[in-house]
Amino acid sequence: MSRRLGSSVAGIATAAAIVVLAAPQASATVDAITVSGSDPHTINTEYTLTANLSGAGIGLLVYWTDNGNDLSGPKVPWPVGFSSITWKPTTPGQHLLTASQGGSTKTIAVNVTDPANPGTPGGGNPSTPGGSSGSASKGLGGLLGGLTGSAGS
Repeated sequence: MSRRLGSSVAGIATAAAIVVLAAPQASATVDAITVSGSDPHTINTEYTLTANLSGAGIGLLVYWTDNGNDLSGPKVPWPVGFSSITWKPTTPGQHLLTASQGGSTKTIAVNVTDPANPGTPGGGNPSTPGGSSGSASKGLGGLLGGLTGSAGS
């Protein structure tokens, strides 16, 4: 009787292992990104970037970038379902902030100003040539506006 029970348990364990190996890879989803503070965001000020995560791969590492440049290296999501880092922009203009986990990404566009130099691109004075609402900025914003928040959706 004990041999039969042992064989049954071994058979069930083998079947369970086959089902787990044959299952599709766990997916992760970056649901949303938020930035602390309110507009206008300014250079040399610290903000907190937070990503809400879900999916079966919720424990996968999270990568943060600013205009494609790494911000933090890989981060373990903690608490589970969230990832946050401190971000301190040093340049004015539009910043595309992206959180990636597994194959999922989400991007948010944030305009950063330099209050000490309002005539520079992204400087915060739309009436000054080269300000954050110039025609080149509007064209880029229009082009990127369709991408913002839709990556990985």
